[in-house]
Amino acid sequence: MKILKKLLNIFLSLVLLFISFMTPFYRVKAKTLGELKAELKAKEEYFASLREEKEASQAEREQIKKDIKENEAVLLKLKIETEKLDAEIAELNKTIEAKYNEIKRIINYQQVSSGESSYLEYIFGAKTFTDFIYRASVSEQLSKYNKILIDGYEADIKKAQEKQKEIEERRAKIAELQTTLSAQYAKLGEKISSLNDDMLSAEDEAKLLRANILDLQNTYRCSDNEEIEVCKQRAINSSYIPPSSGDFIRPINNAVVTANYGNYDPYYNGNVTWHAAMDLAGNWRAPIYPAADGKVVATYHQNCGNYIVYIVHNINGNRYTTGYWHMSSINVSVGQYVTAYTKIGVQGGEQWEDECSTGQHLDFLITRGAYKMDYFDNPRSVSVNPRNYIYFPPLIEYATGVGTSREWNER
Repeated sequence: MKILKKLLNIFLSLVLLFISFMTPFYRVKAKTLGELKAELKAKEEYFASLREEKEASQAEREQIKKDIKENEAVLLKLKIETEKLDAEIAELNKTIEAKYNEIKRIINYQQVSSGESSYLEYIFGAKTFTDFIYRASVSEQLSKYNKILIDGYEADIKKAQEKQKEIEERRAKIAELQTTLSAQYAKLGEKISSLNDDMLSAEDEAKLLRANILDLQNTYRCSDNEEIEVCKQRAINSSYIPPSSGDFIRPINNAVVTANYGNYDPYYNGNVTWHAAMDLAGNWRAPIYPAADGKVVATYHQNCGNYIVYIVHNINGNRYTTGYWHMSSINVSVGQYVTAYTKIGVQGGEQWEDECSTGQHLDFLITRGAYKMDYFDNPRSVSVNPRNYIYFPPLIEYATGVGTSREWNER
């Protein structure tokens, strides 16, 4: 079950990640931006509670680990004490047996204690009166001493056995406690692992929510009380273009100009054609950026041109349209507000994916006026030379090869 839960969490995370890449925001339960923010706050509070619970469980687990080690030390000590007591009891048994044999050699204790005739026989076996007195005294003293000695040894043995029993009972209790602690330690480990999975899922969801909130605030300019779908539609349909924070800049890094705006011979076979844009060739799959802050007004995917994006800009109160052709993929959608540092797509142009291209490059164009808002429907038909607005290095002719001297590194 634990492995199944982990696989399910990984699958859900991948699904959410896929959704976040495929669309500016995924469908959420919240109706307004304010509700989405409240949803994010709840998710962050839930994540914080999971983290606190995990930290508490880790602290408890560490304490149990410490207790287990301490109990192991006590068990080792009790084992040593038990072995010592076993040795002492064995020595006491040997001493008692030795004393028993010594007394039997002097006098048959059983006979003396069971019959007076044997006792008298031993005493009256004396050859002299002095020997008689000695034998009588010795017999009496040995009998008393033997009884005291035996009683003392038996008491010591009983005391040692009781101590040994106490130690064994303590060992059994500690061993039982160790079993309980080990089970708790393992259970807490599973709990912490489960909390980690839940935290990962909650954190991924919170990240997507934050991205959606930023997108709705910055791209669609939604207010907290405005419904998300209404806000999106308003942004898409609105003709308002926020002023750009700067002038035009190059749309790609580390590139060269492979074809100028105007008449040119793309195949070097004498067939001159009109080129309504500039060809800029960067590194393989180079990221493409807007030439200025603006609003995405159109995206296309077609056999000739592959992925295409048009962006309208407001620079110094004048509206312009920039176009980006021959991209292998795009990262933006219609109605989205972008900055000059928003990645809108990736350079393409390979012939196998674009029938109107012979090599990787970006087709970049500029038109005065706003596409679909002003006087034109085809930006290429009214485009202007991008060099009038942005500095580009001189043209690199294919015949002479691409040289580094005319490349630019920064936009």
